[in-house]
Amino acid sequence: MSQFFNQPIPWQQPQNYAPLPGRGGFFPHYMPLPLLSAAVDEAQNNIKAPRPLIFSTALAAIAVAVQGLFDVRKPNGQRVPLSLMLLTIANSGERKSTVENVFLGAIRTVQKQQNLIYQTALNEWKTELHIWETKKKAILKSIHKKAIQEEPSDDEDRRFKALESAKPTKPKQFKLLYEDATSEALFRGLHQDLPTAGLISSEGGGVLNGRALNDLSKQNALWSGDSITVDRVSIESYVLADARLTVSIMAQESAFQNYMEQRGEQSRGSGLWARFLVCQPWSTQGSRFIENGTVSSDHCDKFAARLVELLQPNMALLKDPGREKGVIHFSPEASEQWLSIFNAIEVEIRPNGRFAGAGDHASKLADNIARVAALFHCFEGFEGDISLSTVNAAISLCFYYSDEFMKLFMPPPQEEVDANELYSWLQRAMTGRINIPKNHVRQSGPNKLRSNGRLDRALEVLRQQGRIYSFQQGKTECISLILLSLI
Repeated sequence: MSQFFNQPIPWQQPQNYAPLPGRGGFFPHYMPLPLLSAAVDEAQNNIKAPRPLIFSTALAAIAVAVQGLFDVRKPNGQRVPLSLMLLTIANSGERKSTVENVFLGAIRTVQKQQNLIYQTALNEWKTELHIWETKKKAILKSIHKKAIQEEPSDDEDRRFKALESAKPTKPKQFKLLYEDATSEALFRGLHQDLPTAGLISSEGGGVLNGRALNDLSKQNALWSGDSITVDRVSIESYVLADARLTVSIMAQESAFQNYMEQRGEQSRGSGLWARFLVCQPWSTQGSRFIENGTVSSDHCDKFAARLVELLQPNMALLKDPGREKGVIHFSPEASEQWLSIFNAIEVEIRPNGRFAGAGDHASKLADNIARVAALFHCFEGFEGDISLSTVNAAISLCFYYSDEFMKLFMPPPQEEVDANELYSWLQRAMTGRINIPKNHVRQSGPNKLRSNGRLDRALEVLRQQGRIYSFQQGKTECISLILLSLI
């Protein structure tokens, strides 16, 4: 019987299955999202920052504004939040802060306006609390005096109970953005003030090296929409239920590498990075030419106006944090497409598949597609349910992020990297030639591959991949390319 249970399960192909986008594609330029795409185009023209950096920042702003208002019902029936986690790796000089100011500026402005109202209310509360505490002290003093004299204090008791029930309530702060906060401060704000927030940093070294990402299991639970218990030593613990958190980190490569060296294994093992939409775009430095002196901000202004429109209903969460969220659904055509992509992703988790060894990432990919599609749908103000074109836009975008994740967290073995570099060199070196001596490759090829061992390993990979073959010509070992047309 034990032998029966140890038998491998034969692979099956799902009936509802769609081919995945090709690997290593460029960032999707055209998406049927008039409001968002126009703002990104305009910002790219004005700022000259990498487009993926711009788009990720805009997407983070949308998620912060929408996540407290809506959830999405995936075609498999599960209801999930619209919160996102985004990581953009870009070095100094890529204009990260400038981009962030454009797309998060509206949220900061509203937050600043609301903070003025909050400060006025807070000062009034402090005054009322001082009066209340003075009355409480006087009543308790009277009760204490009568207790010593063994006199009844029924009147004081009633006054004290009435006073306790009338204790002034501290006003809640409309705080959406946390930029250099500890996890304790973040969770406390979600509990005491607004139950939706964004952990945002354009210089992610502070977030990565700080304590905001210390509670990895709690971060994961918030992303999933689960309740978390926050235990504290000095004061009473509390349960954080139905809170929403979007995380957007823009970090320099060195800061991210330092983080991964110190805590990468722990954070990857927890599943934290598997939830992130990751990109490390090509730098635009050296090509940021000024084409004309006229700079328009019309489309970015419309983006900001739409954000403000979405932020207004968030204010109701101060008085009613448990307010029921709307639910965004998929149209039948979009549902079928999402299910097909879900199944195709699952197939690619198998050994030798696209996501072999990255099952943690693959298992969250379809979920992120659903979230992004719902954010597009809501922000653009599309009517009805999520359309096929909208979910296709989300698929294109999320597979770009997926490819970036694989490059960053699942880099190929060194011999594969060497093999690809060597193959590119061979293609150039063998123009007009049928073969090339191996010694010539060692002497004139890429510097890093001139040692026998490293060159031999790269050549062996290319032979196994069917891209080259080698043969003896007298005493000379020669290499020849296998043309794709002959395979």
